Amino acid sequence: MRSALGAASRRAAPPGGAGGGAARPGPCGGAMSTAMNFSTKSFKARPPDKGAFPLDHFGECSTFKERFMECLRDSGYESGACRQRAMAYLQCRMDRQLMANEPLEKLGFKDMMDEKSEAKPENL
Repeated sequence: MRSALGAASRRAAPPGGAGGGAARPGPCGGAMSTAMNFSTKSFKARPPDKGAFPLDHFGECSTFKERFMECLRDSGYESGACRQRAMAYLQCRMDRQLMANEPLEKLGFKDMMDEKSEAKPENL
């Protein structure tokens, strides 16, 4: 004999499965397999914009870095207050081939370079 509750629940189930609404695809089919198909798009890795930025393994610029970090801590991490030290750190890295040589003006220090040239008296 079957219980009345079991028969009622079997009759009440909608035609596509339990829970009502549209039928849900199984774990290996339907929408899930379409979303997990990675072969349609290929990912192409590209190098960083400024090229390689090697680590300073020998600590050649560590004093410049420490001065910059100290300035950041003292200024409440206001980087604008430490631009002079940031410029010195980047110059150290460029001098030791730890980054590509770039004009400091191109690295965001144009205003500081203008100040330096104005401060120097011109030779006539």
